[in-house]
Amino acid sequence: MVLLVVSLLLRAPDAGPLPLVEDLPPGAPGGAQATAPRTPLIRRVTVDPRTLEPGLRALAAEAARSGARVLVELGASWCEPCRALDAAFARESNRDVLTGWWLAEVDVDALPPGPVLGRSVHTIPVLVRLGRTGRPEGWLQGAALPTDSAPALDAALRRFLPP
Repeated sequence: MVLLVVSLLLRAPDAGPLPLVEDLPPGAPGGAQATAPRTPLIRRVTVDPRTLEPGLRALAAEAARSGARVLVELGASWCEPCRALDAAFARESNRDVLTGWWLAEVDVDALPPGPVLGRSVHTIPVLVRLGRTGRPEGWLQGAALPTDSAPALDAALRRFLPP
């Protein structure tokens, strides 16, 4: 029992639920290899909303050094469509799309008043694709970000995020 509690406390927060051994198909490997946490699909990073633009430039430079790019999500904890977007970032079927991307989640309620990355934001969620210098290269929001349909949302992400 103690081992179960310790393993639950030590697992990675984005790893997803562990499969129960009794849920595995017959002949599937048991033990630690069967219940090992999955690698997160996308690296989640933080940036201070009070210094958003310089923070994103520094983050983009760090990501570029490792061969990655930065995707910014402008959202909020109370936003239902943002949760649908979060589910898309966790869907295993999106692993190939999200590989090589870092996700900077920015709570719009913590941002100072005024434009965000040079634009007025009136609706959330918003995805901003940054270039290697940290400047916005593309914006995805509104009807172009169909959070009411998982297949449509996944297709929009595939079109928006170049390999």
